[in-house]
Amino acid sequence: MKTILPVLLSVLLLFSGCATTSTSTAKVRKTDKYYNGLMTLVVNTQIDFKGLDSLTYEEHIRGKFNNLENLTYRKQLEKTLARNFDRPGAQTRLVKSSDVFDLNTDLSYSQFLEKVRRTGVDGILFVKQSNYWYTTDYTTIHQTNVSNTFADSEPNAAFHTYLVDTNTLQPVWYADSQVYGISAGYDTLNNHLARSLFSKLRKDKYIMATY
Repeated sequence: MKTILPVLLSVLLLFSGCATTSTSTAKVRKTDKYYNGLMTLVVNTQIDFKGLDSLTYEEHIRGKFNNLENLTYRKQLEKTLARNFDRPGAQTRLVKSSDVFDLNTDLSYSQFLEKVRRTGVDGILFVKQSNYWYTTDYTTIHQTNVSNTFADSEPNAAFHTYLVDTNTLQPVWYADSQVYGISAGYDTLNNHLARSLFSKLRKDKYIMATY
């Protein structure tokens, strides 16, 4: 056992906290401007999002973006998004919805839009987690006359992200992201997602950064 432990520890340390991200994007509507301010909107829903009209808000968003049930996860993702968007050279400010809306408070569609527009943002970054699952990998370590197999469950997540124009309330940009973790928690997955979204939005020229 003494000879196996150092090998096992080195394997765990090598992969600890790692993740890989695959993101494909689509320019839904052409725009001739950079977005100067974005507000996060993190919702756990299976909606096939077309636009932020009153029916969509009432059926899929109302009471879900500021509820108690998803508070811990939502706040962590918003914090991670803010950290990745608020970097040297970035020209787009990010407003967290948790700083705008009271927790566990019901808002009509008109009240919701009024609060969004009071922030001065010109875009909403609507993020929904569509799936979260685990995959199990097996590692076999061979020593003299001894073989040990270790199981490692790795978290994975799928996200759909829409950049919604606050004037038209229609999506202008879309990202489909798959994040695969290696000995990682949802905080690591969220960080990789946020980093990828910033990079893709900048590359597609929806936000500006001077580097």
